[in-house]
Amino acid sequence: HEHQRPFTEWSLFLFFCADPCVALIPMIIAASALGWSAIAAVIVVYEVAMFAMMVTIVMTSLAGARAIRFSWLDRYGDALAGAVILVLGTAFTVFHL
Repeated sequence: HEHQRPFTEWSLFLFFCADPCVALIPMIIAASALGWSAIAAVIVVYEVAMFAMMVTIVMTSLAGARAIRFSWLDRYGDALAGAVILVLGTAFTVFHL
């Protein structure tokens, strides 16, 4: 199977751009054979793509959140957010997460 669809590579690239930590290490190692300029190019391209992906995810989520209107959420949203933070903080403290 020599011929692969380019969609696979691009989808993996976009997926890794959504996680800005782990995926960059093997790319840097692969680019290291070509020198510092290749490493810098990989880092710059990766970071620009990661930033674009993060902005796209946030803007899409924001557009979706603005489209949803619940009157109870407008009224009790801050209390709900505080309750979620309290529950998570308690769970992290109790279970030593």
